[in-house]
Amino acid sequence: MPKTNSKVWITVLVLIFSLIVIMLAGSAAAEDGVGATLSIDPAGPVVLSVGSNVDVDIRLDDIANVYGAEVKLSFDETIIQVPSEQLTPGICPMDDYVPANSANNTTGIIEYAVTQTNPTSPCNGGVLATINFECIAEGESDVIFTKSLISDIDGLTITHTPVGGSIRCEQAAFEITGEVALQAWPDPTGVQVSLFDSQGLVDGPVVVGSNGLFNFLANDEAETYRVVAEYDRYLSAEAAGITGTNGTTVNLGLTMLRAGDINGDGEINIFDLTALGGNFGKISPQVWTIP
Repeated sequence: MPKTNSKVWITVLVLIFSLIVIMLAGSAAAEDGVGATLSIDPAGPVVLSVGSNVDVDIRLDDIANVYGAEVKLSFDETIIQVPSEQLTPGICPMDDYVPANSANNTTGIIEYAVTQTNPTSPCNGGVLATINFECIAEGESDVIFTKSLISDIDGLTITHTPVGGSIRCEQAAFEITGEVALQAWPDPTGVQVSLFDSQGLVDGPVVVGSNGLFNFLANDEAETYRVVAEYDRYLSAEAAGITGTNGTTVNLGLTMLRAGDINGDGEINIFDLTALGGNFGKISPQVWTIP
C-alpha cells in the first residue's frame, strides 16, 4: 500500500476513534444524571400551626434509569417530629425491598433505603417517599439531606443535586390554605404566593411545589387578609377579604393563573397578542443567526 494511503487510513481511524469516545462520553453524561435533583417538595418554608401535620415528598426529577436509593435526612426534633416513625414508600424506586425505613424523633434523623428487584424495570423519576411531619413547638426546622445515594441497575452512581426544605411552626388564630395551577402547564412549581394584611406583607412569598399547595397562619382574628399568587408571564391571582376564627382553617380552593401576559404589565392586551401572533405557526428550534 502506498505511503500516502496509509496516512489517510490512519487519519480516518483516528477520527472514528475520536467520534466513538465523544459519543460514549455524551452517553455517560446522560446516564450520570446531569441536572438531576433529589428534593423536598414543597421546599417551603411550609407554615403550620403547632399541633398540625403536613405531608412532604422526597422527589427525584430530571433523572433516568434509577434502580435504588439511600438517603439520610436531619430535622430539629424539638420543633417537628414524625408521628409514624416511618416514611411512606413512593414509586421511584418501587419498594420491592426496603432495608431501612425509620424516623428517630429523639435524634432527628431519618433513614430510608430502597431497591427494586428483577423483573421490575428502572424508573425515571417521581416520588421516592413521603414524610408526615407534625409541629410540636414554635420555631423553624430545616429538613436537610446528610446522605444521598442514587444507583442504576448496575450499581453505579447517578449524579444528582440534593435540595432540602424547611417547616415553620407557629401559634396562630387560624390557617389559610389553597392550591394554585398554571393554565396550559401541568407543573405549578415556582409560583410565588404571599399573604398580606391591612398593613402590608405578612408572610412570603412562598414558592409552591409540584402539587401547587400552600398554607399560611393568620394570627389576628380581627384582621382582614388577602393572598396573592404570581408567576412570570401569567396574570396574578388574588383572594381578598379573608377572615377567620381561632382554630379554624380557611380553604381558598384551587385558582388557575391565566397565561399570556408576555410583557408582564398585568394585562393581556394587543401587545401580547401581536407578539404571539407574529410567532404563530413557528416551530423549534429557530435558526440562530450568527453575526
